[in-house]
Formats: sequence, structure tokens, C-alpha cells
Amino acid sequence: MDKKIKFTLKSEWFSWLMIILVIALAIWSYPNLPEIVPSHWNAAGQVDDYSSRLTHVLLFPGVIVGMYLLFIALPYIEPRRGHFVKSWGFYSIIKNFMMAFMSAIFGIATYAGLYDQSLSMELVIPVLVGILFILIGNYLSQVKSNFFMGIRTPWTLSSDEVWRKTHSVGGYSFVIGGLLFLVSPFIPTPWNAYIPLAAIIIAALVPVIYSYIIYNQEKTNL
Repeated sequence: MDKKIKFTLKSEWFSWLMIILVIALAIWSYPNLPEIVPSHWNAAGQVDDYSSRLTHVLLFPGVIVGMYLLFIALPYIEPRRGHFVKSWGFYSIIKNFMMAFMSAIFGIATYAGLYDQSLSMELVIPVLVGILFILIGNYLSQVKSNFFMGIRTPWTLSSDEVWRKTHSVGGYSFVIGGLLFLVSPFIPTPWNAYIPLAAIIIAALVPVIYSYIIYNQEKTNL
């Protein structure tokens, strides 16, 4: 493993705190939860699916711990480790945000089960996703070619120049997608469900198509 990749208390305290809080909340809330707990909300913010309280207190903490272990494993198994090191800032931001995001969802779902009151999920989820997309967009151009982070297509992975240009464009497309997510809660139903879909298409599809175009242009110029 590259010596520059080092997990320390300074780098991991936030993730550990999220895990401790989630596990503590699961243990505390279990005796007080009803037999079934809200587990999914539709675009209108209405609960449309439930899980048992045991599933609730085991699944969310299990997913959060598993996600954290995956984040820890990635630097060890990345073939382009040197590039991963150069992308460490992006990696750390996404890791911490995802830990906070999943912890927040668990807290909201637990609150809904305990007090039989659903917070405005139709507002909370798009705002959190919008912030994530904007964060990604602002840091995407700093990500170096690797197999686990960024816009990984056959064309970006085959050329550092295609990777660089694609991630420059991808940064803008993710920010635009994030802004669309942020405004979607204020759009009347059912259009508020279509705006996030458009945001995902812009953020994900535009860079992929662009990478293909740039790759073919590069081949033509050889």
C-alpha cells in the first residue's frame, strides 16, 4: 500500500462518530419503535412502504458500517494507486458526506417511527442529493484517472486527456443537476418527480456522451 494513504483519527473521526451515533440510536430506539417503521416515501412525501422494527435497526446501521468498510478498502484495491492519492480530497469529502447522508436518513426514518410523524422527505431528500451533486461537481475536475471514483467509461479510462476533459465538463453537468434537485421540491406534483430524473440524466449522461466524442476526436487526430 502506498505510504501516503494513511487512515488516522484526524481523517476518520467523523465517520466513526456517525457510526457510533447510528448504533446508539438503533439500540435506544428499538424498544420504543412500533412493529412496523416507515422505510420509503414517494415523490409527494407520503410513506408507501414499511419494514419491521428489527429490520430497521439492523439494516441501516449494517449498510452504514458496510459502506464505511468499502470506503476503507478502496485505496487498497485501486490499481492506479498514485492517482487515487492525488484524488484524496475528493475521496474524503464524498466519504464523509455519504456517512452523514445515510445517518440522516436513518435518523429521519426513526423519528417517523417513534412519533408517527413524517418529516418532509419530499424536501429533505432532493436537497441532500442536490448538495451532494454540487459538491461532486466542484471537485470532479481534481479527480485523477482511477477505477473507483469519477466518470469511468471505456474512453476516459483509456486516455488521461479524455479523462481530464470529461471531468471538466462533468463538473458543470453535476452542478446543474444539483441545482435542479434543489429546486425540484418547489415544483408542483407530478412535475417535481421529473425534475430529479432530468438532473440525473444531465449529470450522468452528458459526460458519458462527451467522453465518447472526445475519444473519437483524439483517435482521428493521431
